[in-house]
Amino acid sequence: KKEEKIEKKETKISIEEMAVFCKRKGFVYSSGEIYGGLAGFWDFGNLGVELANNLKREWWNFHVYQRNDVTGIDGSIITNPKVWEASGHVSNFVDVAVVCKKCGNKTKIDKYEVGKAKCEKCSGEFENKGEFNPMFTTQVGPVKEDSLKAYLRPETAQLIFANFKFVQENARMKLPFGIAQIGKSFRNEIAPRDFLFRAREFEQMEIEYFTKPNEKCPYELGNTEILIYSEEMQKNKQEAKKMSFREAWKKGIIKKDWHAYWLEQELLWFVNLRANSSKFRARQHVSDEKSHYALDTWDLEYNFPFGWKELEGLANRTDFDLKQHEKFSGKDLKIFDEETKE
Repeated sequence: KKEEKIEKKETKISIEEMAVFCKRKGFVYSSGEIYGGLAGFWDFGNLGVELANNLKREWWNFHVYQRNDVTGIDGSIITNPKVWEASGHVSNFVDVAVVCKKCGNKTKIDKYEVGKAKCEKCSGEFENKGEFNPMFTTQVGPVKEDSLKAYLRPETAQLIFANFKFVQENARMKLPFGIAQIGKSFRNEIAPRDFLFRAREFEQMEIEYFTKPNEKCPYELGNTEILIYSEEMQKNKQEAKKMSFREAWKKGIIKKDWHAYWLEQELLWFVNLRANSSKFRARQHVSDEKSHYALDTWDLEYNFPFGWKELEGLANRTDFDLKQHEKFSGKDLKIFDEETKE
């Protein structure tokens, strides 16, 4: 008897339908919903907390336990505010608040999008309402006059850099090595939307990986294919092209072998969890989009029901952060290489 092949048809649902399903099944609820909720904040239910914990466990297992070149930390959510001055977040972490002239949609755009971006709801023109810093502020100390203005961290990276030398010495790490962290981050978004995608409180899983300045990646690049969407392709209005990370690096599209290696590793992590590889692409940030600390940045993007959006960002930050923390703290964050005596 011949076995019949059953074709699996993809069920297309909207993000709103996903939110309703997750609430009904006990995954995610709007935080404080019995009081009307609060936009951008979510509570995980009995199944949601298990799903989230499973994801974090799998991520830590893949990136830390299965490697001998990565160790971990758990940094504080609130820290000395000088950390955020040194990182550039106080002066450079700026978005632009806009309102659609046609439909009244309130949202934010990046500075480089001013005059270019159109309303995603009606394609109308935006009115610029000014710049704002999306970091939440708080006061440390019970007496207002004596309290210290501090911030809820907008990312998990900076305490990795601030603790870089302690971790390197205590864990006896040799270059190249990485420091991993999982934890909460906060951004005071103007218009949280798309369910869990743009929230005000969220969890990040992050690695900062350190190499010698011109060190070649010792790991062989595989032939994993993905849609590559380079800066040149975007500027020339070309379609993304499918190629392997090895090919993209050989052609000079991805500049550094380490960058290509980590992009491939991250895609493999998602695919090994049975994510659909055809829904991923690697998009390079265009020049006026890049963060102040980045030499080159690539996003692993996913084709959500609301379009292509960043799922994971991989930036070549050079030694910007460590130099900044040396400058602002006055502490030496250099490490000594026993082999080369440098």
